[in-house]
Amino acid sequence: MKKAFFTSLMAMALISFSFTNENNPLVGRWEFATKYQESTLNILTVFKADGTFDLFANKKPLVTGTYQVKHDTLFIADALCNANYSATYKLKFFGKQDSVQFNVIQDTCIRRKTSVNGVTYKNALAVK
Repeated sequence: MKKAFFTSLMAMALISFSFTNENNPLVGRWEFATKYQESTLNILTVFKADGTFDLFANKKPLVTGTYQVKHDTLFIADALCNANYSATYKLKFFGKQDSVQFNVIQDTCIRRKTSVNGVTYKNALAVK
């Protein structure tokens, strides 16, 4: 009886982990380029399935943090703004999720809000 119960729990856990990426369309590499002080600034954000992300500016690490996606809403926190505060953004996907736009719902971090709000990232796998 205990073995059957344990096996059922393990099966449910494995099933829930197997759907993590399907429920989280942000998992992967997203990038955009913009002009900054008369040069091009290339931003790459890597969203991982474990709820963490890494952001690179011109291939150099800039910030890491945590995030969560619920339906079409992103909750995100990083040490540059306040690792204990989660900002909220609406996600708008285009095409077959080959690009995504971030639109602020709530963010007290001016630096992040002005650099992310309204920005459309392209899926790095779709960019060639």
